Amino acid sequence: MNVASAIHISSNALILLGDDPISSFDEEGAGSRVAKNFYETSLRAILAEYVWSFAKKKIKLNRLVEKPLNGYEYMFQIPTDHIRTLTVKPITDYEIVDDKIYTDAKDLDLDYIYRVDESFFPPMFREALELYFAAKWAIPVTENSTNADKYFAMYMKQMKKAKTIDAQSDTAVTSPAIESLGFSMRHRSFRRR
Repeated sequence: MNVASAIHISSNALILLGDDPISSFDEEGAGSRVAKNFYETSLRAILAEYVWSFAKKKIKLNRLVEKPLNGYEYMFQIPTDHIRTLTVKPITDYEIVDDKIYTDAKDLDLDYIYRVDESFFPPMFREALELYFAAKWAIPVTENSTNADKYFAMYMKQMKKAKTIDAQSDTAVTSPAIESLGFSMRHRSFRRR
């Protein structure tokens, strides 16, 4: 966690609620307590809900010497920054158990969503995150459910914009017939879940 950025994002959410900004997660007050307790889990949930281009990572996994107990031949360590698996390569059967991937593949590459540093958050995502925190923290900080509903609606609109802009970072594949109609199709690979 980039603590300075996390505190700044949390402060902005608290300011939206009419609360005082914070300079530390350890300050007195409901705002800092709520931010300290909910920041990381809420951020990870939002990173997991979509295939954000800024939060994708590709790595070759390290095969462990131990053999899995359930019939697969090999076991690989999942990285500590892992949030959500997108795909493994080569395409093969696998099972995630605890913080390991079990498979019969001798080598394994992993495409995944990772816990990206706050300094890499695009502006639209960061603004959506601040609105989400304002919505989630409204009741414990202000005891006002109207604020929660208002900020959640704003968050949903901002998140839609953030996802649209993020989706434009993929390669567009356009057929000549479709291009003549003025449309472009986004290339998406199918992923095992």
